[in-house]
Amino acid sequence: MLNAIRYNLYRFKYNYGQHLNLTAPVDVSLELASHCNMSCQYCYHSTSDTPFNKGFMSMDTAQRILKSSAEFGVNSIKLNWKGESTLNPHFYYITDYARNLAHGSVFQERLTNSNFKFASKKSSIFMGLANQTKVKVSYDSFDKKVFETQRADGKHGLTTSNIDIFYNWPGRKTEIVIQAVRTKLNKNEDIEHLCKKRWPDATVSVRDMVGGRVDSDLSDFTNAERDVHGERIPCKQAFVRLIFNWAGVAFPCCPDIKEQLALGDINKSSIKEIFNSKQAKFLRKRLKNGNAFDSDPCQSCSSFESYAGYEPNWGS
Repeated sequence: MLNAIRYNLYRFKYNYGQHLNLTAPVDVSLELASHCNMSCQYCYHSTSDTPFNKGFMSMDTAQRILKSSAEFGVNSIKLNWKGESTLNPHFYYITDYARNLAHGSVFQERLTNSNFKFASKKSSIFMGLANQTKVKVSYDSFDKKVFETQRADGKHGLTTSNIDIFYNWPGRKTEIVIQAVRTKLNKNEDIEHLCKKRWPDATVSVRDMVGGRVDSDLSDFTNAERDVHGERIPCKQAFVRLIFNWAGVAFPCCPDIKEQLALGDINKSSIKEIFNSKQAKFLRKRLKNGNAFDSDPCQSCSSFESYAGYEPNWGS
């Protein structure tokens, strides 16, 4: 009951943060790695020329972010951004440090980059995953050919086996979310039913493939269009989040893949100082008056929540 209250309070603050004049973020993300061991067709990692520098977050930087987050009562910690978090050699120790700081009040989640392409014998990765409240696994199809076409360099059998192992992990309390991208290739596959048949207690989240996130031609995959002519509105992220890249530099939102909106550096400032910096306040002002939409990354933002009337069609 207490955890449910804490979670609902976090979601309330996240959804209405634009109107609450928050002085600290409710959500902080750590990019443990900007490298990836896959090259999914709808990701920047599908090419060797990524628009960002690659690296791994050090244990020291991660601890600094997590400690500052705990100090200022951050409600949610997420371990993701532009790469595969489990590639970080300190993955287990970072998750363990975060869990021990949480004291039951922090919602820990590992998002979209969870490709589960790692050797099954690496128990430290499973232990690190089990340290978290929620883990989302990218799994687009039960068809090997479709899966490995969409998730290039992926291994369908290995991913499926690793999900099985973690689903049956002794004492696991972590919620597992099977996250699929619906494209032209898998649009007729009942991914929800198949997932529930194999992993009945998992949550299933399916979202349509649309263009806009990367510059490459995705016409072979896209099966839905974004209403690009819809009314633009200030997204929630800049008012409630901080996302730190592997070097410890903070940004306001996940669509800022090219890192154009740096707000501060955890090696020089605290979470609260960065969230209340001149850069952060100026960005929020420009979002509210609409001026931010005149230039990138906001102008070409791929996030649906920056369009009026948008309602998500996935369940997580």
